[in-house]
Amino acid sequence: MNKRAFWLGLKLANMTEIAAAVLLIAVIAMNLAQVFFRYVLVDPLSWTEETMRYSTTWMVFLAAGPALFRGEHMVINLFSEVRSDRLRMLAHRAALVCIGAFCLLLMWEGYPAAIDNMRQVSPATRIPMTIPYMAIPVGATLMLIKAVCLMFLPDGAFVRKETEENRL
Repeated sequence: MNKRAFWLGLKLANMTEIAAAVLLIAVIAMNLAQVFFRYVLVDPLSWTEETMRYSTTWMVFLAAGPALFRGEHMVINLFSEVRSDRLRMLAHRAALVCIGAFCLLLMWEGYPAAIDNMRQVSPATRIPMTIPYMAIPVGATLMLIKAVCLMFLPDGAFVRKETEENRL
């Protein structure tokens, strides 16, 4: 079970990270195009700001899961200096349970919010607002899967490496 949890979490993290990277490249390209059209051609594009906003929202929610899986989120290490491995692991698992509960809340509220906005369209691109709103529950679902995968990993499999820079 541990190997499967690790494999599932890692593959899912890699796929969502690639999707987030593609969105980041698209946002950069749209921003450069907007600057070029606005200041060089003096004919700004009407759709880039809105598309960049929605792409950034999707990028953030897709990248949150891999960051959780790799331990790259900002943390407060109250129990990092505790000598008991058991207490440290209990605190780690309790944090994962809290993260999972928050993801469930985002899913519980996010899916109905996305469905409720199905008939609303965005002003510039005229896409259904369900698409930007779905970033929240989809990202929360992916993060929940990764949190559950982390719960099944053996103790110390993904211990965050402390550096002097992180301690400040």
